[in-house]
Amino acid sequence: MYGEPRIRMTRLLETAYTGNNTVKVEAGLGWRSGERVAFAPTTMRYTHSDYATIDTYDNTTGSLTLKTALLHYHYGAATSTASNYNGVDMRGEVYLLSRNIKISGYDSEAWGCNIVTSDFIEITAVLRKGNTYMNNVEIYNCSQYDTYKAAIRF
Repeated sequence: MYGEPRIRMTRLLETAYTGNNTVKVEAGLGWRSGERVAFAPTTMRYTHSDYATIDTYDNTTGSLTLKTALLHYHYGAATSTASNYNGVDMRGEVYLLSRNIKISGYDSEAWGCNIVTSDFIEITAVLRKGNTYMNNVEIYNCSQYDTYKAAIRF
């Protein structure tokens, strides 16, 4: 399965404060209304990430409006901070979570779905090799809650 190739990560070009629902990111990303994004934490509090749904995105200016306000502070700057921090760009990262191909599991007793790829030896000793080819595919509500059983297994 091959989904539409997308620009999946950008940096904040301005600091976003708690309560903001408009942020400044790079222009030309092609992000769309209704897609989901994640904001990585930029403070010592590693749990201060935000998840939001895009209301509007201006492809020419990079203005991103969210349907809900941010719950946490996220640092941003107009240019990279790498020269100030030994090569590390400290600006907040914004990730596109949505894809145009989405595999959704049905929530049944905390079990969504499972994608299994395996090899198999026939009774005639013929080896069947399994392959999984996926690129730009979203997997949602799969795996099993509170276990090590992943959504994709080999």
